[in-house]
Amino acid sequence: MALILIVDDDEMDRVLSRWHLEDTGHDFLFAPDGKTALKLYEEEDIDLVITDLAMPDLNGLRLIQAVLELDRHAKIIAVSGVSPELLPRAEDLGAVLALIKPVRREDLVGAVRDILEGPGTVHDLFGGR
Repeated sequence: MALILIVDDDEMDRVLSRWHLEDTGHDFLFAPDGKTALKLYEEEDIDLVITDLAMPDLNGLRLIQAVLELDRHAKIIAVSGVSPELLPRAEDLGAVLALIKPVRREDLVGAVRDILEGPGTVHDLFGGR
């Protein structure tokens, strides 16, 4: 069982991500912004971060950088619906995968499973680099 941090300034998107993943057996923490997420990452033993990119203050791109500065082996999935043009940048910064919102349940569940349990990368499964 893994601890997954879901970061999104939209509460409904946090709830939807949780709902998509509720049958996976993992535990969840939630953050409404990047600053809160970074603090939780420092305090908890988080296995995976799922972060929106378009957030006020500490946005998702800056969060990815900050988390990877703390833990260069951090596993991060970036998601965005408002700024999909930022998704390739998220992968360039170190996100394992970037997905366009709305994220389909099967895509999110598969990505989480492959990232947490699989030996390789999920980029080939989703057409990434």
